[in-house]
Parts: sequence; structure tokens; C-alpha cells
Amino acid sequence: MVKSKSEKSKNTTFIVGGVVVIVIALFVYSWSQGITESSTELQKPNCRDVQVPYESQEEYVKTEYYTETVPYTDQECEYKDLVHSITDFTFVSSVCNKQEEVCHKSYPVIGCVDKTTYCVDRTITCSVKLDNYDDERGSWDIKFSFGKEGSSLNQATDETTTWLYPKTSEIVYGSGRITDKEEINTQYTCIYRVTRVAQKQVCRDVLKYKEVERSRDVTAYRPVTKYKTERQCD
Repeated sequence: MVKSKSEKSKNTTFIVGGVVVIVIALFVYSWSQGITESSTELQKPNCRDVQVPYESQEEYVKTEYYTETVPYTDQECEYKDLVHSITDFTFVSSVCNKQEEVCHKSYPVIGCVDKTTYCVDRTITCSVKLDNYDDERGSWDIKFSFGKEGSSLNQATDETTTWLYPKTSEIVYGSGRITDKEEINTQYTCIYRVTRVAQKQVCRDVLKYKEVERSRDVTAYRPVTKYKTERQCD
């Protein structure tokens, strides 16, 4: 069926109008999008990354020093007399080595009828028994003093040193020589004194305490400043 000229004209007008409408719609859409984007860009904030400090606890190992009371064994020593005894003190003898006679009265032919005999050199001897009961040997010094009975006994002295092995004994003699002029029958005596006793060192273990410095590693914490990244916007 052949369209008339008027109908063709209408169709052409309709198409052209549709195209125009589409073009206008596209233009309006593009314009509105441009306005929207411009508005969005104007409202967009100014943001940046910044380093923000903060405090944190850091773990580390440190050396700790301290004192500790600890026991230890030590030795304490002292000197003790050896176990002994001194017994049997004896006045041994009094011997006149030289005599002198003094005549008080004499007659012719008869001679001296009254005389006194004097001793001008006398030796006196005394003794004691020394027993060493100990397990160690040692030496003793014993001093003897001699004189007339009733006097201070300081006319003569004799000091002897005696060594004894363990579990042994010995008779210790002391002799004094007196040269004073005394009658022959004068009575003498002596005394003794121990001036040094044998000793030994005796040690024993004792428990004592002392302060000792120690060290140990311990875990500790200390504050440190660290940084973290944050986003900040104007």
C-alpha cells in the first residue's frame, strides 16, 4: 500500500522530534552530572596521613643484684696444755764439797778443843717425776730454787728443759751450788716451779655465716614512645 505524501511528512517529523528529544535529554543529563561532580569535588575533605605518638610498655631483661646469707665451715684453733702430771717431789741430797774449820779455843799439846766446821761449797739436789699422758710430745721448763730452811730459798737456782714423747715419764733433777759459808750441819731444802708447760694446737670446725652477693636476670618493663599512622582530614 503506497503512503501518501502527507503521511511521509508526518513520519519524518515524528522521527526528527524524537531525535531532538533524545539529544536534549542527553544534554540535560550531561549538564546535571557535571554540576553534581563539581559539587562533590567542592565538598570533598582535605585528608592526609600523620604520625601520632603513643606510649607503650616494652619488655626487656635486666640483671638484678642481691645479697644472700650462706653458711660455711671455718676452723677455730686454740692452744691447750698437754695432759701431764708432776709428782714425787724429792729432796735428794745435800753434799758439802769443801769444808773449813774454825778453832775457837785451843791448848798447847792438846790442840783445838772448841771448833766449828763450815761448808763453803755445797751441792743440793732435788727431783720430781714428770708424766706426759698426752698423744703429742712437748717440753716443760722446771725451775728449782735452793736455800736454807726457813729462808727465801734464793741462794741458788737451776732451770731445766725436759722433752717427753707421748705416754712417757722421766725423773727431772735440779741441782744448786751454794758457796756461802755456813755450818756443816745447816739444813737446806729446795722448791720447784713449772715455768713453761708443753702445749698443742687444738682446732675444731665451726659453722659460720657470711653475706654473698648474687645476681640474676629478671624480666622488666619500661615505657617507650612509639608512632602510629592516622588519617586526618580538615
